[in-house]
Amino acid sequence: MPAISRKLRIPAKRWHRVEPLQERSRETADRFAAAAEDLLRDRSFEEISIQDIVRRAGRPTGSFYARFASKEALLPFIYLRYHEDLERAFAARMERVDWAALDFRGAVATLIDVLVAMYLDQRWLIRAISLFARAHPEALPGDLIERRRRVYEPAIKALALHRSRIGHDDPETAIRTGIFMVSSVAREKLLFGDAPLSRITPISPKALRVELARMLFSYLSPEPRR
Repeated sequence: MPAISRKLRIPAKRWHRVEPLQERSRETADRFAAAAEDLLRDRSFEEISIQDIVRRAGRPTGSFYARFASKEALLPFIYLRYHEDLERAFAARMERVDWAALDFRGAVATLIDVLVAMYLDQRWLIRAISLFARAHPEALPGDLIERRRRVYEPAIKALALHRSRIGHDDPETAIRTGIFMVSSVAREKLLFGDAPLSRITPISPKALRVELARMLFSYLSPEPRR
């Protein structure tokens, strides 16, 4: 596992406890993390070099290595920044929709549009974060599960407006399970589309939206196809 230098002491199994000795050191580390995030708008983390990062950050290479042992050691910082942004961005997208004005099918389709748009807008950043989280679950904040649960509460409430249309004894469980299913498929296809399992099912993002909406609607509302 990559280790951040002692100037930013992070125990091997507690990457998320980032406590630099000086505020200036933290600001510089954040600058490198922000530069990496900016680069991740256009390409994968694997394609980005340390030279790319320091050039975008406007800082010397020595300053980078004074704080990080490797490019990968940036990921804990990027993870924390991303998680906070995710909460705000998803909530903002959900708030822009008048959910009460939509029928059930429309609410499902709109929710899928929001989910897919989130993945597409920050594809490479979310991909890097997802790989990091899977490889280093010990690095995740202790309150992550509860915070992530709160992120999805607006989506659950939006679909719960149509609970009478949900053919399940426990509508909330069905909604949570359905969102998990479509999010997993969207993540796999949009973030890891070059993987073998994704490549055997060619589908455009536009078509994926349609199929995911059908999947979620059919799961929640077992009605004859119209």
